[in-house]
Amino acid sequence: MKNAHSKREIRIRNSIIPAIFIGITLSITIFLLSLIHIYIVPIAKFIVFSSFASSSFLLFMQPHQDSSRISKFVKSYIISGICGIIGFFVSVHIGLYVTLAIVEMVVALLLVTFQAMHPPAMGIAVVFILERANLFALLFLFSGMLLIIIFDRVLNKFVYVVEDEFKKETQK
Repeated sequence: MKNAHSKREIRIRNSIIPAIFIGITLSITIFLLSLIHIYIVPIAKFIVFSSFASSSFLLFMQPHQDSSRISKFVKSYIISGICGIIGFFVSVHIGLYVTLAIVEMVVALLLVTFQAMHPPAMGIAVVFILERANLFALLFLFSGMLLIIIFDRVLNKFVYVVEDEFKKETQK
């Protein structure tokens, strides 16, 4: 009975609570970024929100994965953002679809080269190519990144019991 109880508690702490935290993180992040979108600059926020949602899933639900490190999250979004801004200016000369293909290929190669493999960041370059790449778009991106980092640091303190630690606590 005790073993079933401990497995249930581990499941709750390692699955259900992080899933709730994903919802909290995204709700607050999307609300705050929507205010920026409404009052400052309209950009393709839904692609950004999709990338943030995927990143939140990785950070909360799979924190032990290599792609779930905050450093990779930050590097990948910066790489993708820079490539997207360059792509925005290039697209005027070579066309939208060719630019999208080239930029996404370059982003993938750079993510691997700089060991910043965090797949959700791939969508950020698309946003900057499709919409006006400007200072406000960067503010939008960095604000979202900062919010997710803060939520990850704060909320993950309440999650992830390692099975060995849990066994030590229940034996006391």
